[in-house]
Parts: sequence; C-alpha cells; structure tokens
Amino acid sequence: MNKFEIHVLLAGFSSEQNSQLTTMLAPLPINIHCCTLDCAIDTLPKVHVLLVGMDNIEKRSHQVQIAPELQPGTDAEAESNSQPGSTEQSNDADDAVTLCPDDILDQFVSQLKIASPYALAYLMAPAKKILSLNQPQQAQYRDFIIYPVNDVFLEKRLFRIVSDLQEKFVQLIKKRRLKQILAESEIETQRLRVGLNTALKNTREANKHYVRLLSNQVFARMGQRASGRNQQLNYLLVQMAEACGLDEEQIQDVTDAWHLRNIGKMGFSDELLHSPYITLSAEQQRIFNCHPTLSHAAMMIVRPLDSAAKIVLQHKEYLDGSGYPEGLCADAISLEAQVLAVVNDYTELVSGRYSHRPFSTVEALAYLDNYATEKYRDEIVHALAKILPELSKMGKGMHDVLVQSVDLKIGMKLTRDLICKEGILLLGEGLTIDKATISRLQEMEMNLQEQFKIFIAEK
Repeated sequence: MNKFEIHVLLAGFSSEQNSQLTTMLAPLPINIHCCTLDCAIDTLPKVHVLLVGMDNIEKRSHQVQIAPELQPGTDAEAESNSQPGSTEQSNDADDAVTLCPDDILDQFVSQLKIASPYALAYLMAPAKKILSLNQPQQAQYRDFIIYPVNDVFLEKRLFRIVSDLQEKFVQLIKKRRLKQILAESEIETQRLRVGLNTALKNTREANKHYVRLLSNQVFARMGQRASGRNQQLNYLLVQMAEACGLDEEQIQDVTDAWHLRNIGKMGFSDELLHSPYITLSAEQQRIFNCHPTLSHAAMMIVRPLDSAAKIVLQHKEYLDGSGYPEGLCADAISLEAQVLAVVNDYTELVSGRYSHRPFSTVEALAYLDNYATEKYRDEIVHALAKILPELSKMGKGMHDVLVQSVDLKIGMKLTRDLICKEGILLLGEGLTIDKATISRLQEMEMNLQEQFKIFIAEK
C-alpha cells in the first residue's frame, strides 16, 4: 500500500493489454486491479482511476425482462401473434432484449461511479469509436485515450494521469491539514476570547471599585457623608441616561463622569468648598470655575477614563454659552454632558451648594424648567420631572416640597433631616408627622427664634 492509497482499475481489456498496462504502471506507487465489464461491482475496491477498454466485452447476449406492454410492436403485430399457429418460442423471444456492447460498457461505468463517486474515468478506444459516442456517454468520462497508440506516448499519458491524481491527493491532504489547523486555531482563539472577556470584565469591575474609592474621597473632602441618598442619585443618573437614549457604553462613561466630576475640587480651600456658589466673590467664582478643567486633567492620566473625562470637561457648559470653562454652545456640547449637567445642577440645588438654602425637588425642577430653553435641553429636564416622582413611589428617590411648621399636617413624611442653625439634629429623615410632633416643632421655633425649613414628601 502506498501512502496515498491510490487504486487504479483496468476494465474491459484483453489479457495481453492488461499485462502491457500493468507493466507500464508498475513503477508508480499505486494499487492496480483488473476486471471484466460483467464482474460484480461490489467485489471491487473504491476506485480513484478507471481505465476502460472495449476488447474484452463478451459477445454473448445479456437479457433483461421487459413487461409485455413496454415491448416494441404495433397492435396489429400483437393481434397477429395471438392468431392460431403462433408458437411459445416466439413469445419467449419477445420477452427478452439483447444488450449491445455499448450498453454493457455504459452500465458498468455508471454502476462503478455509483460505488466510487469520486472515480476519474478514462476510455481507451479507437478514434472512430470515441467520436461515435453520444453526449451522455461522453459525459461519463473525464477524458479519452485514442488506441492503438505509440507505447511511449501511452506510458507518458498514464503517468501524467496518475501524477495529476497524486498531486490532487497532496493538495487534499494539505487542505485537510489546513482545516485542522484552522479548527485548532479557532478553538484556541475562542479560548483566548473567553479569557480576554473574563480579564476585561475583571478589569472593568476593578475600575469601578477604583472610581468609587476616589469618589468617596472626594465626598469626604467636600464634607459629605456616604448615605442611601447617594445611591439614589446614582440610580437617578442611570435612569436619566437610559431615558435620553444613551447606549450601555455611554451610560458607563456618564456614570464614571458622575462619580469623578468633583475630583478637581479637592485642592480648593474649605471656604471655597463649603460656601454656596452664589455667595462667592467674583475672584472666588473664577477659581471655582476651573474645577472641570482640573478634573479633566486628573482623569486623563487614566486611559480608560478618557471618554468620561471629556464629559466632565463639558458638564458645566450650557446651551446659551453661559457655562464654563470654554463657553460652548448648543451642539458643541455632547449629549452625555448635557444629561450630566441637568442631574448635577439638580443635585447642587437640592443639596444647598448653589444657593443660600437647599431647594426642594419641586423648587429645583421649577428652576431647571425656567432655564430649560436657555441652558438645558427641554426633553432632558422633562425626563427628570417624570422620573423623580416614579422613583419616589418606588422608594428609590426623593420628591419633596418645602413647607413651614404651620403647613404641617398629620401623616406627612420628612424627606430630609431637620437641623437647626446651631447644627443640632431635631428630627430624622423618614419621620411621619403626628400631632405631638407639630406642637413640639412650633414650640422649638418660638424658643430658638428660628423658622425651620421642613421638607415633606410630595404626593
């Protein structure tokens, strides 16, 4: 057996031709088989090259049974055959059809191709015989070899046929090897992809923790304490981003920008950090207005925060050009920065870092809505006005109004701690107002000579 397992079948040749062809093909690394055209196909191996001759077609009759209604003949002939005097021998003769040598050859080739569908068939016959083949018969063969022919030419032709087949086997093996390599590469690529995705996921999780760590440091520097309110604002930002049509990657960038937007303020003085913005002098405001630039510079050091840093740089820009640090207008401000601007300014209003006192959510929304056309995009402010009451009902947000003690009613609920001017905690957030609480508050106002700012959940 040769390494390519090439099987060549010589069929339909005389003993002398078989011997001659076998001698010619013997130097080649192939398996040679010989058979007659009337042998059983299932006794033959899988064939790669079929070389067919016509010298060994037996001249005996091959008979097949054909149904009487399919036999040739006219009605008159059938009637004549039914007349008295007709013999049984004539009927038996009509039931059989003799196959000619061409039929024997065609049947053999077609049956062998069924058994060996990838076999290349060549017919070696006189030129006259080859030219007499019809189109379906010609289609059975890959090529023809005119015979008789010079032995040297025949030997070269046979060598070329087998050599071409060997080359195809080599290419087939190379293709199979290449497919195997590609399959192995795909498996390795998939393994690497899974590993990279896992590493990317872990890196992103680590980045989130680092961002939160820095965010907590900024909160501490600004005198804020971690609380559930911070978590509610984080959730509010995500809801706003989704409502404004930002995709997952943009939402992540806006979230990082939200947590690190104030990192540029860490070098400010306590007076600058803890004074409401509108109470600052012009020089102090000029210094304060540098914080987006400082935050942007600090974040640009970390490559994964590039996009978030650009959002932070623009989050104090307004549509009318009145913002800072660059005074950008309208479409020059990214959508992510515009979303962050609305949520940030809302937070500044309700926390008291903008004005003399904290705004209620109703007041903050009214303030934003008043400047919506000039500073903010209308649909972003409207989205905030819609989302806040929904989150409040779910217990994930705050939606309140500012009232005086005389306006308190039994069943109202405090949304923020009540702290007097001296910094003493009088009532805690979440307390439900009853009659005794109203009385005590009004009494404390008289004793302290102070009118309390009481924030009540808006129904």
